[in-house]
Amino acid sequence: MSRSLVIARVGRKSLHRCWIDSGKPREWDLYLCPFEEIGPQEDLDCQIGDVIPGPKWTGLTKLLNAWPGWRDYDQIWLPDDDILAGQDSITKMFEIGRALDFHLFAPALHEASHYAHFIAMRNARFFARRVGFVEIMIPCFRRATLEELLPTFALSATGWGFGLDSAWPKILGYECIGVIDGVSVVHTRPVGGFRDPDLTRRVMQESDDILARFGCGQRLVTFAGIGPDLREALMTPEELLVELVRGWQYLFDGCPNALRWLFDQQQCLFSASPYPVSGLPTSPGSRAKSGS
Repeated sequence: MSRSLVIARVGRKSLHRCWIDSGKPREWDLYLCPFEEIGPQEDLDCQIGDVIPGPKWTGLTKLLNAWPGWRDYDQIWLPDDDILAGQDSITKMFEIGRALDFHLFAPALHEASHYAHFIAMRNARFFARRVGFVEIMIPCFRRATLEELLPTFALSATGWGFGLDSAWPKILGYECIGVIDGVSVVHTRPVGGFRDPDLTRRVMQESDDILARFGCGQRLVTFAGIGPDLREALMTPEELLVELVRGWQYLFDGCPNALRWLFDQQQCLFSASPYPVSGLPTSPGSRAKSGS
């Protein structure tokens, strides 16, 4: 039996078929939780549950509380149905998450993705990062962590889950949470497309209520960078910020405000440091005169 499980809320237009390479053995299992009738899926070697109408987190809450089978796995990934990913990438995500002992984690979003939060996007300077936030569209859980966090799913009466992705890291003490930049997936649909203004209002109010309940906000902070050797890079908070900027340059080219947002989030790691005015060279010429 596989150690890892993918559970996906799917419909007729879902992208779950692209996750499977039928010509290769698979090291993880797939459980489809339909929100509408999807037709036969025998060629996918997967399990299909009963149709549960409604949004993603409505169905997952009902499924995970009613079906004990997910507890047989070490890791459980709950991606949106519009995620473009390959079988090998999913396998690699599970392997790296296990190797780094991440309890809550996600693959990074590829540059071609529609995204809501810059921290979820692939950073070219790191293989993985220890972070304070994992995007609601692609969270992966260690089994014990999912057990711990499952009661919070019911707090999303709308079924959209907004706010849960901020509450989960707070509950976990911001420990063992990661984004894997070495594995990226594509989020193919625009973010937050609500059907009417009233639903938008209810979802946002629900998110505010969840954040207030747990006394938290969105901590879009990278605490540490990790290299391909799976070791944390030894650097000061300032050096970490520089590397993050370099790795996300493609974001800043299209959205300069993201640079300010990044600094605002990372500055919680900085310690007070007075500006060293005395003796500081101001130009190449002054450095030459000083003999440096």
